[in-house]
Amino acid sequence: MNEEYNKNLKKIEKIKKYFKKDKTYLELSLLDYDGFYFYITINYIKKAKSYKLSWFDLNIIDENKIDKYINYEYINENLINDITNYCFSYFIKEKNDNLNKKDLVKLNINIKTKNNEKVNLNFNKYLPKSQSYLSDLFVIIFQNLPKKLENFLYELLAEVTGTKEKYEYKKEFSFDLFNENLDKLFSSKILERGENYYLENKVKYLEKIEDKYFSIVEGEEKYVVIIKYNEEEKLTQVYCSCPCEFYCKHICASILAIRNNKYNRFFKIMFANSNENLLEVVENFNYYLCLGISHGCFEIINNGGIELVPIIENDICNWKVLEDSEDEILTKQINDYIDNYN
Repeated sequence: MNEEYNKNLKKIEKIKKYFKKDKTYLELSLLDYDGFYFYITINYIKKAKSYKLSWFDLNIIDENKIDKYINYEYINENLINDITNYCFSYFIKEKNDNLNKKDLVKLNINIKTKNNEKVNLNFNKYLPKSQSYLSDLFVIIFQNLPKKLENFLYELLAEVTGTKEKYEYKKEFSFDLFNENLDKLFSSKILERGENYYLENKVKYLEKIEDKYFSIVEGEEKYVVIIKYNEEEKLTQVYCSCPCEFYCKHICASILAIRNNKYNRFFKIMFANSNENLLEVVENFNYYLCLGISHGCFEIINNGGIELVPIIENDICNWKVLEDSEDEILTKQINDYIDNYN
């Protein structure tokens, strides 16, 4: 991690040297931001007598061929005036003593503020609420960058806009899945709803496969919950197919079911014409978790959601049951469906 970090800092120094004949007005560095390293700079190009915003993906550039990796856009001087006015009017320098190198954002603007302070701001991941007045500055910068970088803007402003949870809950985080207090993740209201879902037996399926827990929780619909857990390092990652983009009641109910060993294995089905033997199918995870049959289709988990796939296509059943219940419920349902179909 430190090696990669230092390597990209050296690339930034090379870029600065490349622009040494021009006045650097603004620098914005996203260092190891979700594994991405970006450097954005606004320079006053003396020959052109205009401002140029340049950005670099530090992961791919060759530090000896900086000119071949420049992505740039000339920007209106009025925008520079807007930036200057924001910084002069509001910027207050704060101490940043406890910052990590990961997800580090560094902003430098080469002007003096009303407080005679240089604009030099460092923060991790999200623009702090105390610096919320700089939101417009980031919007100005990113509106002149490719649209594919837009998500960085939304994420940078997440704390200011109250959307931080949306970006946090799908990422890996430190959490003891079996012992840590759930109020670390869930609001009191969500925790109460999740507990009710668990007590009402709405967690219909729950199974651990390798380092992931898969569950089906019945709410207004059937939702897929996937919880990845690194037991050794106590790192957790969660996902739910419901529309909520936060730690929801379905995830809460699933964690409670895991803690209380309320497992109920899925059926498992595979393509009947697979060239792999059963061991290879299992090792390569080339099978589908199945909830059962609905309206002539298998309900399977696919791409993080529930998908319906026909039992019979072109008058042939192309599926084979890899794992059934002890009383072979799924096999019987398939046979009954095929008999009625014929």
